[in-house]
Amino acid sequence: MMERQMRHLVRLVDDLLEVSRISTGKLELRKAPVELAALIGAATETSRPLIDANGHELRIELPEEDVTLDADPVRIAQVLANLLNNAAKYTARGGMIGLLARLEPPGIAIRVRDNGVGIAPDVWPRLFERFAQVGASPHAYGGLGIGLSIARSLVELHGGTIEAKSDGPGKGSEFTVRLPVLCVRAPMAAWRAHNARPRIRGVSPNADSSPRW
Repeated sequence: MMERQMRHLVRLVDDLLEVSRISTGKLELRKAPVELAALIGAATETSRPLIDANGHELRIELPEEDVTLDADPVRIAQVLANLLNNAAKYTARGGMIGLLARLEPPGIAIRVRDNGVGIAPDVWPRLFERFAQVGASPHAYGGLGIGLSIARSLVELHGGTIEAKSDGPGKGSEFTVRLPVLCVRAPMAAWRAHNARPRIRGVSPNADSSPRW
C-alpha cells in the first residue's frame, strides 16, 4: 500500500512540475522522425497494467500505411497514455476501450474511445482547464484534474489539436488528437507488388517507379 501511494504521489508531483514548465515556457520538445506505430506501442505499454487491472478490452486499429511524424516521442506517448489511462479509470470494470488511428488529410487523427461514464454537460466548458475532472464523481478516481490540460498543451506545441465528444453521462466518450504528418509510405507488401508489375513498353528502365503518396 505504501509503495502504491508513493507512486501516486510522485505522479502528482510530476504533473504539477509539468504544468509549471508549460506555463513558464520552459518545456523543450525533442522532435525527431518517429513512426506512429512506435508511439502507440509506447503509450499502450504504459497504460496496459491499468487497463488489464480493470479487466478492459483494448482494441487498436492503425493505418495500413507506414506513418512518420516529426514529434517528441516521449511527449506524444505521454498524451496518448494519459487518454488511455483516463478511459480505463472512467470505465466500469470489463469495459471496451478503442484506440483508432486514421489518415485524415492534412494529418493523422488518433481517437481514444470508451463506453464509460461519459462527460456531464456542465463539465464541457472547462474540460481542458486545469483541475477539471471528467467524470460525474471526481473523488472516486483520484488525480488533480490536470492531465487533459497538459495533453492539450503538448499537442498544441506539436502544431496539433485535441477535442472531445460524448453523448452524456453513462454514454462513453471519445478524444481525438490530430497531428501533422511528416511522411506516409506504402506498406512493404504493397511496395513489392508495385515494383513487381511489368514495365510499360517505352519507359526507361531507369525511370523512377517508386509509389507516389
